[in-house]
Amino acid sequence: MKRKAMKGTTFAVVTVCLAAIVGCSSGGKPAESAGTEPAKPKEKVEINFWYSWRGAEGEAMEKVIADFNAGQDRIVVKGTLETDQKKQLTAITGGSPPDVANNFGYNSAAWGVQGAMTPLDPFMQKSGMKASDFVPAAIQQTQYKGTTYALPLAMHIRMLFYNKDILAQAGYDKPPETIQQLEDYYDKLNVVEPSGEIKRLAINPNLDIYHYAYMLGGGFYDFAKQEISPQSPGFIKALAFMNGLYQKVGGAEKLNAFYKTFGQSGKPDDPFFVGKYAMVSAGEWYGTMIKNAAPAGFRYGIAPMPYDAETPGKKGSAVVNASTLYIPKGAKHPDEAWEFLNWFMKPQNMAKFDAAIGNLPTTPKAMDEAVFKDVPGFKEFFEASKHANVVTFPSIPFTEQYQQAIVQATSEVFGGKSSPEVASKTIADKMKPLVEQYK
Repeated sequence: MKRKAMKGTTFAVVTVCLAAIVGCSSGGKPAESAGTEPAKPKEKVEINFWYSWRGAEGEAMEKVIADFNAGQDRIVVKGTLETDQKKQLTAITGGSPPDVANNFGYNSAAWGVQGAMTPLDPFMQKSGMKASDFVPAAIQQTQYKGTTYALPLAMHIRMLFYNKDILAQAGYDKPPETIQQLEDYYDKLNVVEPSGEIKRLAINPNLDIYHYAYMLGGGFYDFAKQEISPQSPGFIKALAFMNGLYQKVGGAEKLNAFYKTFGQSGKPDDPFFVGKYAMVSAGEWYGTMIKNAAPAGFRYGIAPMPYDAETPGKKGSAVVNASTLYIPKGAKHPDEAWEFLNWFMKPQNMAKFDAAIGNLPTTPKAMDEAVFKDVPGFKEFFEASKHANVVTFPSIPFTEQYQQAIVQATSEVFGGKSSPEVASKTIADKMKPLVEQYK
């Protein structure tokens, strides 16, 4: 599942719901039962699992659920499609949560510290599961101050997809390796009419700011000092680099007009498939989209995102986002819920689901499963995901608000209303109350 914004949920609503969890509960501790072996029930225990995968992805989840149900005689998992994060919080607040639910890694710290998620470390210890079983960045996104609040089921990073034919026509036989080379490719591959109308872009200049802030030596949070760091030179440099690409083609106004000509991502009229982009930054799911919807004979390659030749030690940087499973606070059957989660994390079970939906697994052992050998692009993504420079956005209780502030500030820079230096200070000033709150 690709990362999506929470539907129907505002920060105010989430805050109210999370506050209610803390204020209206005695802090029921379902995790305490993890220390003792549960007695076998006389009848099957039904556990409710709310998931947000829909369509073909939902069908893949139901197949995995059926495998679990058929493989033992104690527990029956009942899957329910539920895409509304607000409803999860309301159910937890009201004392009637599902036994298992899925979420996104970036919510783990916020939901965890407010008591919406059951700490999983006692369960993990009992089952012999270790954080080191997972890709470090994937499990780190689910942890805060030493507590694990969810398990990463799938993860997502970005790489460079490039149209081999367009690059060859411009005289290139390989993709750019550095951002310095990328700027040269950008100048040569862009097609802009004398009127300023954009016909083709080398790549969307709105690259992942999180990815490039790390790539250029920056960061977002200092855990030792418990301070945010949007004013780091790397973040400012990344913002300036992206803004330079914006301005080369006329700025946000010209780009927005170009975007309006786009078809739907992953469909036959995807802008990359029809030649409106020579290169795109995309996740592991994109290779499957190309296989299913790009025109016959479409020739493309996959490469790491270009790094800064001035900071070669950051080569291979990538930012992980994870899709997670957790046990809500107040779940009626936490031990049985854990049994399902523990089973799902086994390499063959994780691999079956992730391969079916075109997502990366979160454990090296699952990556070795044969089911991935025919998934387009996964060889390159597996290699990239194992790099030491793969990180995640800091797992902190105010991740959502922090990222919203970053998005707003970067939009003002790209729109010509601010500078990278001013925007970075604006972010720091806006987030100061929350930073102080969680120190």
